[in-house]
Amino acid sequence: MKKIHVVSVRTLAEFACATGSVTSASRMAARMREGREGHVAVQRMLDERWVAELPVSLDVNVGGVQLRVQGRADAAWLERECAHIAEIKTTRINPNEILSEDYPAHWAQAEIYAHQLCARDGYASAEVQLIYVGVRGGQRSFRRELDRDELARRFMAYALPYARQLEAQERWKEASEPTLQSLRFPFAEFREGQREMAACVEHALCTGGRALIEAPTGIGKTAAALYGALKALGAGKVTSVFYLTARTTGRRAAENALNLMRGDGLRIRSVTLTAKEKICFQRKPDCALCRYGDGYFERRREALRRAMEMEVLDAEAISELAREYEICPFELSLDLTELADVVICDYNYVFDPRVSLKRHFDRKSRAGLLIDEAHNLPDRAREMYSASLSGERVAALRARIAAVFGEEDMLLASISALLAQLTVEDAEYDALREPPQELVRAASEFAARAEELRVSDEDTVELMLDCSWFVRVAKQFDEDIYRALIRPEGAGNHIELRLWCFAPEKYLDRSYKRVGGVALFSATLAPMDFYGKILAAPDQDGWLQLESPFPRENLFVARLPVSVRYRDRNETMEQVTRIIHAMSQAHKGNYLACFPSHAYLMQAYKYYCTRYPGERAVCQESHMSEGKRRRFIELFEQNPQESLTAFIVLGGVFSEGVDLPDDRLSGAAIISTGMPQVNPESELLREIYDDGFEGGYDAAYTYPGFRRVLQAAGRVIRTETDRGVVLLLDARYTSEKYLELMPGHWRLQKIASMSALNRKLNAFWERQTD
Repeated sequence: MKKIHVVSVRTLAEFACATGSVTSASRMAARMREGREGHVAVQRMLDERWVAELPVSLDVNVGGVQLRVQGRADAAWLERECAHIAEIKTTRINPNEILSEDYPAHWAQAEIYAHQLCARDGYASAEVQLIYVGVRGGQRSFRRELDRDELARRFMAYALPYARQLEAQERWKEASEPTLQSLRFPFAEFREGQREMAACVEHALCTGGRALIEAPTGIGKTAAALYGALKALGAGKVTSVFYLTARTTGRRAAENALNLMRGDGLRIRSVTLTAKEKICFQRKPDCALCRYGDGYFERRREALRRAMEMEVLDAEAISELAREYEICPFELSLDLTELADVVICDYNYVFDPRVSLKRHFDRKSRAGLLIDEAHNLPDRAREMYSASLSGERVAALRARIAAVFGEEDMLLASISALLAQLTVEDAEYDALREPPQELVRAASEFAARAEELRVSDEDTVELMLDCSWFVRVAKQFDEDIYRALIRPEGAGNHIELRLWCFAPEKYLDRSYKRVGGVALFSATLAPMDFYGKILAAPDQDGWLQLESPFPRENLFVARLPVSVRYRDRNETMEQVTRIIHAMSQAHKGNYLACFPSHAYLMQAYKYYCTRYPGERAVCQESHMSEGKRRRFIELFEQNPQESLTAFIVLGGVFSEGVDLPDDRLSGAAIISTGMPQVNPESELLREIYDDGFEGGYDAAYTYPGFRRVLQAAGRVIRTETDRGVVLLLDARYTSEKYLELMPGHWRLQKIASMSALNRKLNAFWERQTD
C-alpha cells in the first residue's frame, strides 16, 4: 500500500507561496498572526449560514505522491452549487494598509480549502474570502470567485513543490535506512560502560522514556549516545535525533562521532545550528539592511533542493551554500533542520519559548532528544523561563528618545509610564510571591504601543520584545515555580524586576512529553536523586550510573586540608602555591590550578610568579575573545620540555568542556569546594528547598560547587593512555558529606605535609614509567 503523507493546509500553502524577506525583529513582531480572539469575533459576526472551524480533509495523488491534506476552515457556508470559504487573519497592522496580493500564502490556504470542498462534495465553484482583522479595530476583506477546474489547477500548483520535496526525502530514506539498520559501533570495541549506555539511550527513545545517565569523563559518552539513538532511528521509533549541547566542544564531538560512523558506511544527514551572530555574513546582524535576507523566501527553494544532495551540513557547509544562493545562512540553517536526520544545536532551540524551533516542537513529535552535559540544563532552564526589566536601561532609552525625537514623541508617554513602575525610592532587595500588576500593565501598554508604531530602532525593539516576554511570563506566574525579585540598581532609585523561575522542572517535563524519548547524560550527576528531580527524570528505572573504564592506578587523587576560606587566604597563600609548584615539578607536564574566583586567581598567580620566577605560568584573563581562548589552549602542547601551570577559574570555560587528551594535561590542583558565592538567588533557593524539601544548603551551594570540582578533575583522564594527578585543596574535603559525593573510582589519599605530598607524587610518576 502506498504511503500516505499527512500535511496541513497551512503547511502546504506556506511551502509553495511564502515570499518576502527575512525581517528585523520589529517587523517580525508585526507579521501577520492568527489570533483566536480575532477569529471568534469575526465568526460571531457571520450569519447562521456559516459554520465555524469546519474540518476538511482530502486524499489526493500529486505526481505519484499520496497526500492527505487536512485542516479546519475558519468559516464555511455551503450552498447547493457554490461553496463559500472565509480565511480570517488577525494582525497588528492597520488592515487598511494591507493590499490584496500582499500575502499569497493566505490566498493559497483559502483556495486549498475551496478545492477540497469542490472535489469532495461536487461544488461547481467557490467564493473565497480573506478577512483581515486588526487587534486594535478595523477590518478589511477581499473576495475571489473561482470555478472547480481553476481551483484544481491552483491546488496542483500549490501541492506539487511539497510533493517533489517529499519524493526527494523518500529517496534519501531508501538510501539511509539500510545503513542505519546495519549500523556498527564506530570503534573496534566498546569501552567498559559504552554498550550499557547505548542500550539505555536506545531503550528510552524506543519507548518514549527518560534516561538519566552518569558516565565518567572519558568513557566516550557522545559516541555511545549517538549510536543508541541512531539504532532507535533505524528501527523507526523516532523520526529524527536532536543532539543538544551547551558548548562548542560538545558540538564538535557529535560531528566527529557521526563522521566516524559515515566512514563505516552510514548514510545520515546532519545539520549543525550555529548562533546567529557567529554565522551571519555581516559584522553586526541587521536583518533590515541585509541583502542576504532580502527576497530570502524566493531564493531558498533552490538552496533546499541542493541541500538534499548533501549529508554534512555544518557551519562551513551552510555558509558556502548560503553564499552560493545569496541567502541568510542562519535562516537557511533553521529551514535545513526539516531535512535532517540529526540536528546538533544548543539547548535553547528545544526549550526556550522565545527561540525554540516551533516547526518541530510546537506540537507533539517523535523526535528523540540527547541532552549532553545535562548538569548545565537546570541553570539554563531557569534563565530561559525567567524575564526581567531594568529601570536603568529604560531610563537610558527614554532619555535618548527624548533627546533625538523630542518630548512630544508618540512613544514617550508609554515608556515614561513603564519607567515610573521601575523607579522606587529607597528600594531594597525583596522576593515577592506575585508580580506587581501595575508594572505588568505598563509593560503590556509599552509593547503594544511600540508594535503599533512599528518601531525600528534596535534598542526600542529589544525593549518591546522584552516587555512582551515579561507580560507572557507574568500571565503564567505560579508561586510554586516563580518569585518576583526586586533588585536596586545604581543611584537613581531604579530597580530591576525579575520574574525568576526557580523550579523549571514543570517546563522541562512539558517539553519531554512532546517528543519521542529523552536521554540526559553527564559525568557529574551526583547525587542522582537530586538531579533526577531537577531534570524532571525522577523514575529510577531510567537511571544508569557507570564506573570509569580506565584503570584506577592511572589517577592519583589526594586531599590536602588547607583552609582556603576567604578570611584565611592571605595566611595560606604560601602553602597553596607550594603545593601547586610541587605538583608541576614532580613530572614534566601541563597543569591546571583552579581557583573559585578571578580575584583569588590573580592574587595566587602574582605570588607564584614572584616566588618561582623561572617557572612557566599563565593565567586566564577576565574577558577573553574566542581567539584568545584558542591560543590559551594551544599552549598545552604534547611532550612539553618544561612544565606549564595555567591558573584558571573553577567552573569557567577552561575547567569544563575542554578536551586535553594524552599528555596535554598531567594534573589539576582544585582550590576550594567550588561553592558559589552567596547571592540573593542562591539564598532564596536555599530557603525554598528548606521549606519544601530540606537540604536547601546542599541544593543551593554544595551540589553546584562540587559539580565544578568534578568537571575540572575530569579534564585529567580522557583516554586509556592518560595518567594524571588531582589535588583537592580545602579542609572541607575531610567531611563525610564530600566523601559521599566523590566518584567510586577515586582512590582518595589524605596528605598532611609537603614531604608526604612530594613522596607520593614522585612514587606515582615513577610507577607510570615502569
